[in-house]
Amino acid sequence: MLKQTKPKGDSYYKGRAQNYNKKRLKQEWWHVEQKEMEALLETLPRDLSVVDIPFGTGRFVPFYDKFGYTIAGLDASADMIGAAREALGALYDKCSCTVGDAMDLPYKDGAFDLVVSTRFLRDIVTFGMAKKMLAEMARVTSKYAIIQLGNNFTTGRTPDDDEVMGGNLSKAGVDKLLKEHGLKVKDRRLVLSEPEIGEIYHILCEKI
Repeated sequence: MLKQTKPKGDSYYKGRAQNYNKKRLKQEWWHVEQKEMEALLETLPRDLSVVDIPFGTGRFVPFYDKFGYTIAGLDASADMIGAAREALGALYDKCSCTVGDAMDLPYKDGAFDLVVSTRFLRDIVTFGMAKKMLAEMARVTSKYAIIQLGNNFTTGRTPDDDEVMGGNLSKAGVDKLLKEHGLKVKDRRLVLSEPEIGEIYHILCEKI
């Protein structure tokens, strides 16, 4: 079982934002994430509306564009959105990006067909914050969500609200958490497995 760790928080500003893609591209599982995200999106209808939270550098935008999506993004860091503008070039002009708080999304109920959130709820914020953010994400989608979460290989435990979720939950616990927020697991794609620690998945959900 994973030990308690401190949340990383919203720390991707200025130089860290500019170097984000350069650093992540060196990670093998970054490329697995890309492959499995494209594969999941391939199973969904075309021409959806999507909001990516946090938007980061817009790593999945080429896939959204490929499938004809209307693209929105939200990030707490204006610097990250600036880095996305630089990284995406002309594709950025197809995106509607907002600086905002994932615990209080500036969108109407069911405003999007799909919500995507990776590398965020599991490690960046506390479990208490993650639950509020998950509720907001479920509120603004009308059909689907792709949420990246992790689990351990044991029965797991429920994290305290002031610690990160990490891989503390079991796989059944992850499914229960999503169901409690109105999301039913439809498919999951493994993106990282660490022996004796746990797994991380892109989880495709349908709104209940």
